[in-house]
Amino acid sequence: MSPATPPRHVVVLVLGDVGRSPRMQYHAVSLSKMPNTKVTLVGYEGERCVPQLLAQPNIHLRTFAPVKVSRSLFVLSGPLKVLIQLCQLFWILLFTLGSIDVLMVQNPPTIPTLCVAWLTCKLKRAKFVIDWHNFGYTVLALSIGESHAFVKIATTVERVFGQLADANFCVTKAMQGWLQNHWRIHATVLYDKPPEFFKPASIAEKHELFTRLADQLPAPWVVPSGNTTKPPKPMDTNATLLTTEIHSAVHDRLDRPAVLISSTSWTEDEDFGLLFRALVLLDARIVDDPAYPDVLVVVTGKGPQKAMYLKKIQDMQLVRVHITTIWLEAADYPIMLGSADVGICLHTSTSGLDLPMKVLDMFGCQVPVCAVKFACLHELVRHNENGMVFEDSVELCDQLQSLLIGFPKSEKLDLLRQSLESVEHWPSNWNQHALPVFQRLLERA
Repeated sequence: MSPATPPRHVVVLVLGDVGRSPRMQYHAVSLSKMPNTKVTLVGYEGERCVPQLLAQPNIHLRTFAPVKVSRSLFVLSGPLKVLIQLCQLFWILLFTLGSIDVLMVQNPPTIPTLCVAWLTCKLKRAKFVIDWHNFGYTVLALSIGESHAFVKIATTVERVFGQLADANFCVTKAMQGWLQNHWRIHATVLYDKPPEFFKPASIAEKHELFTRLADQLPAPWVVPSGNTTKPPKPMDTNATLLTTEIHSAVHDRLDRPAVLISSTSWTEDEDFGLLFRALVLLDARIVDDPAYPDVLVVVTGKGPQKAMYLKKIQDMQLVRVHITTIWLEAADYPIMLGSADVGICLHTSTSGLDLPMKVLDMFGCQVPVCAVKFACLHELVRHNENGMVFEDSVELCDQLQSLLIGFPKSEKLDLLRQSLESVEHWPSNWNQHALPVFQRLLERA
């Protein structure tokens, strides 16, 4: 008998919390399903990865602690952080993973990831792949200014190593065109698509989730005057905000609030002040109008500006709109999305060339989205077809009113939801656009 062919080894590298890098997790799962292929996902330890990844026997998760240095003196702490990251990455990639056939790296972050990944590929004779989610230099410019020397260095690094890559993926046609026209980099467009576990939640899933999260959600909520607004008192002890269980059967509550959901990393490229201004206006418009439901706004995620916005939420005087912020486990997040009625997206992109993955997840759950307008949003959200596009808080408020009147029987909301019943999911999209690229690279490795 001839010896078995050793499996091909694909490394997926994220210089960030792998648990908060869904696209790279989905890449890893898809790669692991290729014949005779093992995958190592490398990145920072942190949040738990999706169950579908953890269940794959041929995916190895290699995490390490992130570098923590003072941000007060970026000129000093920045280079120190890069030096430590260089040492961490070189040690892991060169000395702990064995042979590598293909190494795919997420960009951004750009420095030192692209440099280390390219050199590793040269030393290990592996193919070098970049998955462009955005541009590192535009993200860096947001915090230190476009004219800073570090931004110019990051721009050069991205251009040079993008040209040296054996293959490039990007998330929009607009980004593909920019890379080709400005840096002569050919990239394959691989749109973000929701994996198959993003789908409308069943009534049983809603009931279980909202029962388990009861301590984090208002039932009923208290307004500043000390009075309570609907939902009214539960019909029995097994009621949640959205559902009630009667004689072992779970039903939707007719008096349930409309659930708006927004997922955020609480960073500067999302203006939550815009959403809050819209909610204040919405509350004032519907406060005495029985044609509208009460509104529960669920904001998920973690990030640097969360504390600032939590203070603003506490100062808001709302009657029929309630805002709650929660952090969900990876397994609960799709169910919460699938329980929502409308999604809100405030992502504007530092480059104007990437698209918000959170919208794809909402579409997978058949949740229409109101999204703030920016350059290439039309590649994803088509106004009045699968969602709505707004430019300011008044326009967002107008859209929410038009969607929620008569809730839970809202004709406009139902039409938008119906348009999302045939959304393409990640596996078929990946197999069509990414699989041929990796097959070609592995044949040459």
